[in-house]
Amino acid sequence: MKKLIIIVSVFAVLLAGMICEMVFVNDYYSKLQLDLEKVKESIDLYREDLDNETTVSLCENVSKKWEDGKKWLLLIQNHNTVRNFDDKIVSLVEVVKSGNYNDAVIFVNSAINYIDDVLLDSIPFISNIL
Repeated sequence: MKKLIIIVSVFAVLLAGMICEMVFVNDYYSKLQLDLEKVKESIDLYREDLDNETTVSLCENVSKKWEDGKKWLLLIQNHNTVRNFDDKIVSLVEVVKSGNYNDAVIFVNSAINYIDDVLLDSIPFISNIL
């Protein structure tokens, strides 16, 4: 009977950890995606003067949020996923600062689409399991 209690307890702890991981990853990436949508709107609004204070500030805000959460994500997620997204954010900030509209649109859309893919993979669905 003691073994059963220990097994059930370990299973419950593992299940709780998995649920916490899913909630954290989903919440973090969803908020980051909303911020990237604001950056996209600002890029479209200031297409002639891309390196304006508003757009650069929004990009730096996204970059700061990413840097703050990246340490935790490296603990619980695939390192390649985190590194690939890190490249997209760093490139986006630098392209916006340089005023290159076409590349900024590409990088912000790429980052938003990448988050969509990560969110689809972060919650186990039958199609992900099989």
